[in-house]
Amino acid sequence: MGHEEHHHEEKPLTFFASPLVEPGHEHGGHEKHAPESHTYASAHSSDIEEGKPKAADPNHVPFQNSDCEVHDSPAFHRHAEATTAELFYDLFFVANLTTFTSNLEINDRDSLTAYIGFFALLWLTWYQVSLYDVRFSADSVFERIAKGIHFGVMVGFAVIGPQWKPSQEVDDYKIYKAFGLILMVSRITLALQYSLTLFYSKKYKKTVLPLLLVIGSTLTAAILYGALTPAFPKTKPMLDEDGQPIPDTAIGQKSSVYIAWYVIAIMETILTVGVSMVMRVISFKGTHMVQRMSLLTLIILGEGIIVVCKSISKIVKNEYLWTAPVVGQVIASILIIYFLYMSYFDRLHEEHFGSIKQQLWSFLHFPLHTVFVLVLQGVSILVIWRQAVEAIDGLLTDVNFVLDQNFTTAEEYVVALNETVWGHVFYYVPKGVDATKEIKAVDDALYSIVDAFNYIDEEGTNQTAVAQITDGANELLSATFKTLFDSLSVSVPKPKKKAGEPAKAANFQDVANGYYAVFHLVVYYVFIAGGLALLLNAILGLLSLPSHKRNLSGYLRLAINAAAGVSLCLVTLIQYNENNLASYMASAWMIPTVCIVMFICVIVNHVRLPKRKVH
Repeated sequence: MGHEEHHHEEKPLTFFASPLVEPGHEHGGHEKHAPESHTYASAHSSDIEEGKPKAADPNHVPFQNSDCEVHDSPAFHRHAEATTAELFYDLFFVANLTTFTSNLEINDRDSLTAYIGFFALLWLTWYQVSLYDVRFSADSVFERIAKGIHFGVMVGFAVIGPQWKPSQEVDDYKIYKAFGLILMVSRITLALQYSLTLFYSKKYKKTVLPLLLVIGSTLTAAILYGALTPAFPKTKPMLDEDGQPIPDTAIGQKSSVYIAWYVIAIMETILTVGVSMVMRVISFKGTHMVQRMSLLTLIILGEGIIVVCKSISKIVKNEYLWTAPVVGQVIASILIIYFLYMSYFDRLHEEHFGSIKQQLWSFLHFPLHTVFVLVLQGVSILVIWRQAVEAIDGLLTDVNFVLDQNFTTAEEYVVALNETVWGHVFYYVPKGVDATKEIKAVDDALYSIVDAFNYIDEEGTNQTAVAQITDGANELLSATFKTLFDSLSVSVPKPKKKAGEPAKAANFQDVANGYYAVFHLVVYYVFIAGGLALLLNAILGLLSLPSHKRNLSGYLRLAINAAAGVSLCLVTLIQYNENNLASYMASAWMIPTVCIVMFICVIVNHVRLPKRKVH
């Protein structure tokens, strides 16, 4: 991490620096470095990986590369570990991820796809910059300016994050247009960085075509990002009765232009990686790409710890008693993060495992990190769900007890109801949650019940009074339910209303079903993401599996992990039986199910079968 700093003490910072390691090369003040500082000091030292000799293997020819000829392939400057500039760039990534995760609540399919889409653009932008850094970055004034621009791009992600609602109606698309230009600037900067690399390595014929292809794909992406900016809808003002525009108003409009961003980002990444796979002169061989991906994995797992801790703090703020099921959910959620950590890092191998495999391995971290953030975000919400179930059970038990009593006066009846809902919910509303509207709804509901109570006879023949009491109880429970979930920072998506449609009175069953649907979605994507995490971990393990572990037991472990991942995905089939799904969601076994499966995978990865005795 300190290589750059030591280098600065020896050579002054120049405006441009060559990414090549050549004796006597002075363009950027970079001379040939000793093997202990950087690996791959020359094209003839390719049998050394990360400064360490390759493990002895009689059938292995160390890093043969037919392209590495003295005068036709360059030796690029390599870092043994991540530079401070790269680590600083990672801080912008984690800051964006943390901020966006806290701002966007996943409560329907639209918000789920929006979350995945934003993470995809963020990750792929980070990956494109990292692909350049690990292969060609050399400290210089130009490089620092480029880094500053990339930092600014990350700030652009932070700006659009709170307003990222691509599938919803938007009044003004100016923030999306600005974001498209930010993506364009990011790719133009990368194209300039690759162009500088081409300038310094142009005398090596085999580097010209691959670098030109990468520059071409990056510039094409930049042009497309910029060209898509005018494609977003223009702001349309509302019209008055005479058909004249009303100042300072706008009509919400939908747009699908943002989908093109996803396609462009994925295609340019595939092209960049594909070029380096086919033309290995600019491959990841000898780079610290493995370390870069493992560091980002740590960052994402750390984000999982943050969101789980936030869920715990929400429970604490509401002064709920810690029951055994809730404590079990918290422990299981932390263990899931730990088991994901072990299942990934136990298979991590620093040594080179093939140029094509390593590049495919690095790109597969995109879906891996996507499912990681989903499963960790979902698990944190399921912790809250467990606490909500406990609170709802207690609330409904006491409400039903009140309803079963024979009260002689309406005042006694509503006082008992009022004390019940306040004792379970409203007394414990945390700071920052505005329950004024719901408290008023409860008061209005109680007044309505009092008004109708005296008109009910013993036979209950006054249907108007009965309906008024039923509506009052409906509104009371609806407001109480909403406040309970608001206190836990859970909300349902706003219902879509047609223009001029009157607002409907709150219906308790509809409110309850709305929150049930939110957590049903969470259960669905947690098990899908958890299963895919195990499956992708197995695929990554297969790609990086060392030759001495390529045996039956090694393949069997990976197969068991993959099968466990598929099994977790299949748990979602329970949704086709509503009764079983409702029972499962009401139980405390959702998070422990994921935890147990991952624990079994960790055990399988380390268990050793007894060796047969040779007689």
